[in-house]
Amino acid sequence: MLFIIKKVGILILCLFTHGIVYGHHSFAVEFTAERTITIKGKVTEVWFRNPHVRYYVEVTNENNQIENWDVRTSSPSLLVRKGWTKKTILTGDNIIIKGHPGRDDRKLLSVISIELPDGSKLGQE
Repeated sequence: MLFIIKKVGILILCLFTHGIVYGHHSFAVEFTAERTITIKGKVTEVWFRNPHVRYYVEVTNENNQIENWDVRTSSPSLLVRKGWTKKTILTGDNIIIKGHPGRDDRKLLSVISIELPDGSKLGQE
């Protein structure tokens, strides 16, 4: 009987922790590591929080249409150690971003480097 109780307990534990384990995704699932692109646009929103800092950027494409890109970097703690702060990139800033694009033509970009309005560059390389 004790054996069955242990098995049920382990099953319940697995069911409740599945979301936690599943929550962290693989880079390769979302981004194409074999390609890099560069986009230029205006920052419309900044999320300087875990698990990844995000910049939402409005980009005008070659057809003169507006696209909204989800630009993702590392965790805030890693960026702070590299000198970034919440105020490094602000809403309204025009920036140039080089990175790995999202799969399936999704408007996602994993940052390699960012050029700020003053011409200075930030990188995760």
